[in-house]
Amino acid sequence: MKYASMPFITTLLSLALAVTQVNMVAAKHWDLKVNLSRSTGEFSHFWKSTGFCPPDPHQEDYKYFLSDDEKQNLALIGSVPRNGIEQVRIHWLLDTVTVMKDGSQLSYNFTLLDELIKNLWIHNLRPGFEIMGNPSNHFTNFEDPSQIHEWKSLVQSVAERYIELYGLDYVSQWNFETWNEPDHGDFDNLNFTIQGFMNYYDACSEGLKAAHPSLKFGGPGGSCKDPPQSPICWTLLQHCSNGTNYFTKETGVRIDFISFHHKGEGSSKHILDTELETIKRIRSNYPLLAKVPIFNDEGDPLVGWSRPQWWRADTTYAAVVTKVIIQHQHLLITPNPNYLYTLISNDNGFLNFYPTFFEQRTLNTRFQMNNTKPNSVQLIKKPVLAVMGLLARLGDRLVYVEDLKKTETTDLGMLATLEFVNTSWSAAVLISNSADTSLFTGLDEISLNVSGIPEVGSYIYVVYLLDREHGNPHQVWLLQGKPIFPTKEQFDEMRTHQEAVRVQGPTAFTQKDLALKLALKKPGIMLVHMCQKSSAPPGKVHNVTLYQVTSSDLLVTWSDSYIATPCILTFELEHSTQSEGGPYTRVNKNDITFTSFVYSTEASETIQGWYRVRAVDYWMRGGVYSNVIHYTA
Repeated sequence: MKYASMPFITTLLSLALAVTQVNMVAAKHWDLKVNLSRSTGEFSHFWKSTGFCPPDPHQEDYKYFLSDDEKQNLALIGSVPRNGIEQVRIHWLLDTVTVMKDGSQLSYNFTLLDELIKNLWIHNLRPGFEIMGNPSNHFTNFEDPSQIHEWKSLVQSVAERYIELYGLDYVSQWNFETWNEPDHGDFDNLNFTIQGFMNYYDACSEGLKAAHPSLKFGGPGGSCKDPPQSPICWTLLQHCSNGTNYFTKETGVRIDFISFHHKGEGSSKHILDTELETIKRIRSNYPLLAKVPIFNDEGDPLVGWSRPQWWRADTTYAAVVTKVIIQHQHLLITPNPNYLYTLISNDNGFLNFYPTFFEQRTLNTRFQMNNTKPNSVQLIKKPVLAVMGLLARLGDRLVYVEDLKKTETTDLGMLATLEFVNTSWSAAVLISNSADTSLFTGLDEISLNVSGIPEVGSYIYVVYLLDREHGNPHQVWLLQGKPIFPTKEQFDEMRTHQEAVRVQGPTAFTQKDLALKLALKKPGIMLVHMCQKSSAPPGKVHNVTLYQVTSSDLLVTWSDSYIATPCILTFELEHSTQSEGGPYTRVNKNDITFTSFVYSTEASETIQGWYRVRAVDYWMRGGVYSNVIHYTA
């Protein structure tokens, strides 16, 4: 993303931040040496999940799920390149379902849930499907045999419906999960005893199995505090280990993943430490479950999504999320592969509400434009979403870093990876600088030496940066005077700062050792991306969708799933007002790597017409254009 045309605002950002920074720490110098010829193991992108809960009342959650606000939110979450976020874990889904009775027979109306699943599917997302909610308040007691069997039938019907609509390949990727935080007792008018919860679990498990044996189901999705706290959590694990299945009467019940929630209390390391305690307790007390994958599907730095926190507004949040990921790889996953730690999710897919804008636990910032006719909603991506785009460029193999341990418990952390795609090669070095949620700032100098680059090929490197001066729409908003209803020009200015900034490159290099002198502020994240030229330009963009925000604002999204290379410089969105054949004009003036763009026109212009998108790689080679999409208001 280029800001060559924005020197004035960048200067203002620098001056404002120089005034406000406190607790500056002394600069450190780091010598980081990476050897790409020495792979140290496979690397899984284990963080590609978010989640949220609709507001009360639950029986009306469809109004939130299907609102314009949430449609835009899902569109932007799904626009992280390379499927950088794949799962959205959502509470109270079953409250969108209506029960219809014909004597003793039950049937279900899934219309509202269908619409939500469709919105996820369109944007290459899938639900983290918590089997949670009470359709039409029909269910009351899971110690009632008839209701236990009815629940099994409901779960089977849900799964079979979406297999029929979207195919088994899609639905088999869903993580079906138990009721969220069962030990908190929020059961939506249901009477859940401990035994009733075990019956509920068996009904969910057997209902999914009846739909298809490949469907995954896990839990308990709770805090799992030390006994005697969290009795449902620990009883469920005992039940899965050697309890009696309500339906089959067999000993032991399947559990495909064990999920718990451990948050950070403002500290990144606190998440890891409490997770390790819980994992060790599970392995010690329930040895039959030792080979079950582990999820922390609410692993946020701090509890309470709606509590305004200054650090959630800017790159501080993005940097601490990145730090948590790096710590988990180096301190949990690499040294303990038998723990099968598979997923950490930040529960940050919420939408903020007035008078708070950037400071709640969200990926995007919502402006409810009640001064327009009709009223409208505008969303701005926050740095914590932008950093998902940097993480998405990491490869699938870890490579050797000399003296890596010297960074493992410091503010500076790194991941170095490698990826082979068809005939080409790419490497990525991600460096984060974070003092967690504190006010400490600083500047670290980094000497990066990368060796082991293959002898054959044409190479380019690019450096991307996120810090308080680069990719920080919150600071732009502050300089604008914190408008509640920003103007078109103010939205345009904020959107110019929504992504990580390309501060170096694309730069060709021929030497087989790459040496760079870098500087990274605290908080900040930097990605050094190295690519070998592939034999062909990028693949075709597809699945272009158009969503009218206002009469002069059009949200355009697309998919990059046919594009194998991670070495994408930008997407080019083009618009023609005349015909499908053109002429076309590029409308994103700055380079973008996310698969979404809000095209905002002047009052005298139109958003109607024909649209197409293509990818351009680091060698300025344009890929095949998408199919042309015609838009009429």
